[in-house]
Amino acid sequence: MTDENIWNRFILDVRQIPAARILELGTCRSQPDKPSISRALFPGAAEYIGTDFQAGLDVDVVADAHSLSEAFTPESFDAIISLSTFEHLKYPFLAAHEILKCLKVGGRLFIQTHQTFHLHAYPSDYFRFSTEALAAMFPPQMGFTIGGTLHEFPAEIHSVVGITRPAFLNSCLFGTKTAPTPETFIYDLPGLFTGAPTPLPEPPPPPPRSLPRRIAGRLRRLLS
Repeated sequence: MTDENIWNRFILDVRQIPAARILELGTCRSQPDKPSISRALFPGAAEYIGTDFQAGLDVDVVADAHSLSEAFTPESFDAIISLSTFEHLKYPFLAAHEILKCLKVGGRLFIQTHQTFHLHAYPSDYFRFSTEALAAMFPPQMGFTIGGTLHEFPAEIHSVVGITRPAFLNSCLFGTKTAPTPETFIYDLPGLFTGAPTPLPEPPPPPPRSLPRRIAGRLRRLLS
């Protein structure tokens, strides 16, 4: 977790790019009276394009994030933004690859998605991400350098079976494309097997005694 607001850092960095060309993903409004595009934050941009897989308010170009480089010229954007969108992508690694293809070398990227959140299908809701998951989709092998990651908005998970755990609403990533994007996604597999092992979490408390035996037994097996 970083000690700074990486969204503000991203905004300041992009504002310093002369005549920036900016792309924002997932901009179709889910609430008609609530804008879902960040165009107003970048008044100096030469071009600001809002895109979504479906037409609607705040959508300038209809395009699928899974095939972004077919809709836009590769390496044509100075900055790409994705806010509360990655959880709705069926194949997020594919979308990450397409984003990198469309970003210029030296271009900036900001991703914000959910670490913990209720199901909210627009029209589908597939994933939740930690900062490690975001970093895995933008590894150095793909010509990308991460400038910072952040879990933000602390929250708690409360289960009807009496279990409470800490969580965060959002996960964020900020970084820069530092080299041309490989045609094939290069997975950072060696990194999964090096370094110190991740410590195991504390064992969860037993389920409440008041639960029916059948449910309590299933829960114990799940948590063991």
